[in-house]
Amino acid sequence: MKKKAFTLIELLVVIAIIAILMGILIPALSRVRKQARAVACLANLKQWGLIFKMYTDENDGKFYAAWSTNGQGHVWIGAMKHLYRDEDINFCTTARKIVGAVTANAANAGDAKHAYGVFPETDTRVGYAGLAGSYGINDWVGRSSASQYWSRPDVRGANSIPLFMDAKWLGGFPYHTDLPPTSADGTGGTRHMQRYCIDRHEGRINAVFVDFTVRPVHLKELWRLKWHRDFDTSYYRHIEWPDWMAGMPE
Repeated sequence: MKKKAFTLIELLVVIAIIAILMGILIPALSRVRKQARAVACLANLKQWGLIFKMYTDENDGKFYAAWSTNGQGHVWIGAMKHLYRDEDINFCTTARKIVGAVTANAANAGDAKHAYGVFPETDTRVGYAGLAGSYGINDWVGRSSASQYWSRPDVRGANSIPLFMDAKWLGGFPYHTDLPPTSADGTGGTRHMQRYCIDRHEGRINAVFVDFTVRPVHLKELWRLKWHRDFDTSYYRHIEWPDWMAGMPE
C-alpha cells in the first residue's frame, strides 16, 4: 500500500484557498466589530437620555443652567453626577483610550478614536476632578436669559436639536458658519463644530436629542441640525467640504 500525501501543488492550492477566505472574512469581521461598537455607543447614549430626562423631571421640566463663566465651566457635569454611578457610560466604545499624557493643570482633548481627559484631582469645578470621557454637550441647551438657548425639552422640532453626543471635548457652541475640520480627527476647522465632526462611526457620530431620542447622525448632517434658535440650517449648501468628507451623504 502506498501512503497518500499532499503534493506540493495541492498544498499550495489549500494555502491559496485559506488566504482567499481570510481576505474575505477579516474585513467582514472588522465591519462587525465596528458595528458592535456603534451599537454599544448608542446604548450608552440611551442611558444618558434617561439621565437628562430624570434631571428635567426633577427640575420643573427645565435643563441645567447653561455654560457658566464664573469658574464652574460645563455645568452638566456636576448637575448630572448624582444620577449615575457607572462611569463607563462616559466613554464611547470606539474612544476609550486617553490621548497623550496628562498635564499638571488641564486635560487633553480627544479625537475620533481617543477620549479627552484626565482632569487633575486638584480641579475644583463640580465633577471635574479625575474626569475623562468621549461625549460632549451642546452648550446651547440650558437655562439662560439669552434668546438662542433651548431651556426645555418640550419645544417644536426637539428631535432635530442635539443635546449630547460623540465629541472630542466636553461641549461647545457651534455656529452654522463654522467650517468643517480638514482632518477626520476634528482638527483644522473653525470654532466649535469640529469638536463633534469626527469620523468615529464610519462617517457618523451618535447623538441624543432634546426629546431624548437617540440616533446616528451623518457628519454633514451636523450643519442641518438646530443647534440654537438662530442656527441657519440652510447654510450648509454654502460649505466647501474637505476631501475626507466629500463623498459622505448629506
